[in-house]
Amino acid sequence: MENIKLKTTIYDRPGTMAVPCMEPAIRNEHGLKERLTGFLALIRPPFFILTPLNAASAAVLASGGYPSVIKCLLGFLAVAFASCAVNVFNDYMDRERDRNIWPTRAIPSGRVTPNEALIVVIVSLAISLSITWLAFNPLTFFILLLALVLGGFYSAFLRDRVGYLSLPPIVGLIYLGGWAALSPGTLFSSWLPWYLYLLGVVWQTAHIMIYYPLHVTPDTDGESGIKVPRALFFTPSPRGAIKIGIGFTCLTLLLSALLALVASPLGALYLVLVIAAGIYALICGLRLYNDTINRRRGMAAFNSLSVFRLVISGAILLTAFLT
Repeated sequence: MENIKLKTTIYDRPGTMAVPCMEPAIRNEHGLKERLTGFLALIRPPFFILTPLNAASAAVLASGGYPSVIKCLLGFLAVAFASCAVNVFNDYMDRERDRNIWPTRAIPSGRVTPNEALIVVIVSLAISLSITWLAFNPLTFFILLLALVLGGFYSAFLRDRVGYLSLPPIVGLIYLGGWAALSPGTLFSSWLPWYLYLLGVVWQTAHIMIYYPLHVTPDTDGESGIKVPRALFFTPSPRGAIKIGIGFTCLTLLLSALLALVASPLGALYLVLVIAAGIYALICGLRLYNDTINRRRGMAAFNSLSVFRLVISGAILLTAFLT
């Protein structure tokens, strides 16, 4: 669900900021290969895989192990198509903005038409909700439905009117849904799923704020020339945003490490993997803080946090598999 966009403001060197890069118009006619790559880019394969793994990490902790292979596959597909629907709808809503900012994206480049993108959204929603209703339980279905509705509302309203940090509470629903899929009766009687929810919210906040300095877009009001997006009813400076991101990265590391003490069957292997990934993310964040508008370091810090979240979920799944 996570879909914060990198804009094309170009940073030449520390301390200077160039004007947004405008690329020439993209031709409207594309061959089959270009069309297929457009659809592939539209569904965002990394999120198509990562989001189900995050939900699965909560599911295996809820049940103390893995369900049947069929159940695992169905759960993976349900979450993957839900993530696809939200991300594609976000691109659909941004199609006019991206025409100047990201002209090579699937929709503004013409490789995928807006109507085709909406069809992808509808089909993905139908697949996701149908699998969840038929293969799991009503509680999981309604959590997923809530996440989908709020994800769409984020793209259509919350992001621009409230700020990017309205996203983390929505992303946290992934973990509640994963837990409810295999242990619906304990969702409100156990504190662990809500701890996972908090961990997801904290990580997503770090992820957004580290990426925040790269969110600058061309201003359409003709005054300042640069539009700085809101974080959450406020607009931090690039350095301030990175400071917040580093703080939430530290909190993510603390919460993920403490998880090994309270959740069975997590142990030493999980702890080593998570601490190593968390320290690497912190190092990348600190490097960025010293050179805040360096695009290369910004992407390195952002990617290190993506890897950190992948390691947390992957380490949970690996530990449960080996136990």
